[in-house]
Amino acid sequence: MISTITQVSGAILACFASCYFFEAPKKLRFVLAAMGGLCWGGYLFFLQWYSVPISSFLSSVIVAFVSHLLARYYKMPVTVFFIPGFFPLVPGAGMYKTVYGYLLESPEKGAKELMETMAIAGMIALAIFTVDTAFKVYSQFVKRPEMR
Repeated sequence: MISTITQVSGAILACFASCYFFEAPKKLRFVLAAMGGLCWGGYLFFLQWYSVPISSFLSSVIVAFVSHLLARYYKMPVTVFFIPGFFPLVPGAGMYKTVYGYLLESPEKGAKELMETMAIAGMIALAIFTVDTAFKVYSQFVKRPEMR
């Protein structure tokens, strides 16, 4: 439990620092940092039952959904919320391990790391696509009541 709280706090601090560094809107920095904490907390929650790629997908769906809601609430582009929200999940360490595996260990180790890294990145992209499509379909349904 303490480890989870520490990790989520670290994700919040890292996202807040990235918001400051990338000059995100000042009024949204705490909200964006909370998005990073939500992302990592969701990932840790789902990791108890599912594999790393599936946990990444489920956490990404939550972040993408909340990002769309916040974008409509604050009347901002959804990418403002996506980038810091997905910051903790981006498999940068996986890419490092891939190159390290290929260069210094064995090609098999590098290939294994590459497959896991690509799976995580693909799951993030799939979650964004799924939620974007769902919001697009919903908005078309709301705009055309005759489709009911």
